Amino acid sequence: MMIQLKSFTKDAASRTKGLQLKTKLEHAIKEERNISVDFDGIDKFASPFFNNSFSALGIQYGFGTIEKIELLNISDNGKLVFDSSMENAKFLTNDLINSMKE
Repeated sequence: MMIQLKSFTKDAASRTKGLQLKTKLEHAIKEERNISVDFDGIDKFASPFFNNSFSALGIQYGFGTIEKIELLNISDNGKLVFDSSMENAKFLTNDLINSMKE
């Protein structure tokens, strides 16, 4: 399944647009489909977008599932923001798991 961001947004910055992507990704994950997200034409990035889409789904379905999603035409800056969001979510998830063990 190919999701083209420019079909519903001009940027990858807001919480609202991140939640819209989350809904689309969640349907594809539940259908166990191969997923590609095309960032063609997207040049503005912010963590709320990634926190509310990829990272939220990583916490819910496991980060391995999210890491299988192919990111197409994402700029270096966009990849940096994506990676930062995912690393923060992994860190928070590990902290939560460790605190539950105590």
